[in-house]
Amino acid sequence: MWPKRNSERHLGCLLARIETAHRIDADLLSAVLRGACPRLGTSLAPKAEVERLIQAEAWVELGLWLIAWELPDWSIHRLTRDDARWSCSIGVGGLAMNWVEDIVEFQHDCLPLAVLGAFVQAQLQKANGVAPSNVTPFRRMELIRSIAKATDPHPTCR
Repeated sequence: MWPKRNSERHLGCLLARIETAHRIDADLLSAVLRGACPRLGTSLAPKAEVERLIQAEAWVELGLWLIAWELPDWSIHRLTRDDARWSCSIGVGGLAMNWVEDIVEFQHDCLPLAVLGAFVQAQLQKANGVAPSNVTPFRRMELIRSIAKATDPHPTCR
């Protein structure tokens, strides 16, 4: 996992870069992929999909894909345009406790930057420990162990 203080600072700087950017360039995209995508860096499977989206310059689709991959319990809440600004809201699905605090919103003149900004802001909230989550760590391993224990024909031979 990331060291907490460094990740918060890095994500905050990255969010500021997105706020001031006029378009997505290679340097900004590289910074987002390096600094806000810890799951992507540890897995080989999705890299071909990310490369395909980058080659196609499908920035909105890439942002939506990153949200789905990196934040599996989050989803798009609203994507709107008012006057000259795009607004992207994402939130944790299935939680009805205090939905105002469970939603991150980011506004930008450029749609792809609004989506990436919401993604980075959600990662920042997670780094701060503010964002709730529906994902239970190690749930699958506990389930596998309980199934294996229940179906073990030789429980005394361990």
